[in-house]
Amino acid sequence: MNTSPITQWDGTEAYFTFAHSGFGTAICLLASIAIVVGAIWYGTRHESRDFAKFHGKG
Repeated sequence: MNTSPITQWDGTEAYFTFAHSGFGTAICLLASIAIVVGAIWYGTRHESRDFAKFHGKG
């Protein structure tokens, strides 16, 4: 399964995985956004609960 248009790797500086696919790029972007938003949400929830426990409100 040799589908690469590059026949020799000598002098190749960059290899773009999703060069002609906007769908692949969009999936990676959406996954990155979901991970960042999820981490912020989880961190905020965790800190709020610990703050409430520390101050005796939970």
